[in-house]
Amino acid sequence: MPRELGVRKLTAFKLESEGTYGSAIPLKNCVSLKTTNNYTEIEYYSDCTTEHSSATLQNVEVEAVMSSNMGLKLLAELTGLEYANGKMATVIGGVVPQFALAYEILMDDNTTRRRVLYNCNLRKEEQSNETESEGEEWTFTGKSLPVEIKGKQYVDLWMSESEIEAITEPETKAKYKAEYEKFFTTVIMPGEPTGV
Repeated sequence: MPRELGVRKLTAFKLESEGTYGSAIPLKNCVSLKTTNNYTEIEYYSDCTTEHSSATLQNVEVEAVMSSNMGLKLLAELTGLEYANGKMATVIGGVVPQFALAYEILMDDNTTRRRVLYNCNLRKEEQSNETESEGEEWTFTGKSLPVEIKGKQYVDLWMSESEIEAITEPETKAKYKAEYEKFFTTVIMPGEPTGV
């Protein structure tokens, strides 16, 4: 089985209203991306033992490390800062916008997996600038929260190129391949492909 190598094609889609996203905003020069699932533990005890134990996913923490060559206009758009004509300012009480965040993971067999986090916010953490460096990096952190789609709470969606290629029914395979190709131009939703 192939293994994951790295991340590329990080793309944001601004959440305009519940379930409606804007155009793709490519985020060039992603150094690393880390996601952490946060669960609520549920346990019941009886007769001096654990009767039931489970966990429920609540949200996904996101940490993206980006090259500091990102323009200020894009930085402001991602983090909710004020921007006009090359000037960016931080406003106390400013609201961090919500995005769908899509990316691609390269596999060691040269295929890819793709993932989208549906309701994500990112804020830029502090930075340090040194006289001599190999190029500074900016760290963005945030959370991906669940969104309701067709009566269910979703936090993300994954697609696998190799598993789509393994579909034997030609019409089904064609629909999923077409959807996979649109991954960085529109936000892909769970369920059967639509409008392909």
